[in-house]
Amino acid sequence: MPVRNPEDWTLAQGKANGNSTIIRALARVPMAEQRAARPVLVSITWAYDGEATAGMPSRAVYDRIEGFESVLFAALDAGTAEGGDWATEAAAITGNGARQWRFYAADAEDFIARFTTALAGETIYPIELEAVDDPDWQGLRDVQPKG
Repeated sequence: MPVRNPEDWTLAQGKANGNSTIIRALARVPMAEQRAARPVLVSITWAYDGEATAGMPSRAVYDRIEGFESVLFAALDAGTAEGGDWATEAAAITGNGARQWRFYAADAEDFIARFTTALAGETIYPIELEAVDDPDWQGLRDVQPKG
């Protein structure tokens, strides 16, 4: 898992649709030039049955999610060390029967190619990817605390 500077992140807990929700998000929206370099929001969603656990994953599912996240962040860190910084983690939302990671990238195809390479040889994870243009980083702004 990448080392996070605590001042760069905010953590919020609350309820959504009556279920527990935890949001980890960048505390500040990056500067305009940084946003312009990564205008594509890539969401990775892992849906799970959270009915019996107030929307949160069971311990077994949580452990699998953490394993997936470790593989993903190791690939991001390796890319950065090799001069191939390919995505910016913006947020992770857990609750309501899913964990969703939000990343910003320069190009959806490049992100998916690197993502696929990172997961080569891994178990198959029950995830869905979606990429949309989001030059204003609204996908981050939507989960940041208001006020």
